[in-house]
Amino acid sequence: MKNIIARFKVYTRKSFEDLRRVLDEKYCWKCPQRSTRENIGCREADAWMRLRSALEDELRAHLMETLGRDQFDLVLLRMRERECTGDLRIIRRRGEYLVVLDSVSGIKIGHEVLVGSRVLRVKKLAGVRLITDHGEHPLHEIEGRVLGRIGPRHQLYRELMNWRNRNGS
Repeated sequence: MKNIIARFKVYTRKSFEDLRRVLDEKYCWKCPQRSTRENIGCREADAWMRLRSALEDELRAHLMETLGRDQFDLVLLRMRERECTGDLRIIRRRGEYLVVLDSVSGIKIGHEVLVGSRVLRVKKLAGVRLITDHGEHPLHEIEGRVLGRIGPRHQLYRELMNWRNRNGS
């Protein structure tokens, strides 16, 4: 396995340098920031983003083709679980704050979950998908479970507003 990863790293480095060179020759010469590009790293950032996107696209296409949709969603769920920190987050949304647990484990019917910017109620669990009041969502798309809401009448609301005002958030 170490040899495969080492080989991949060599190819990645070469591809990155090739992409930087192409950007420099074909695109960067007409950029108004070309005189400061060495300081701001825009070529490097662009090459990095393009390589990361290409890797993600290729892996997604390959796994979808070889595994099928349900198994692919299961792989994405496993990746999500490994990346989850289990941290609590407080998110400001429409005049209230949401306390969100960064995890998909333990979700049950009736729980509220965060999908993008929407809070949805779980109606049914179906394998690696949740059925909500707004359709079906793969579990890997769930950003977390809403543990509570802190609105204007909640005792912590004033404290959060004061903290926000002090910190300029």
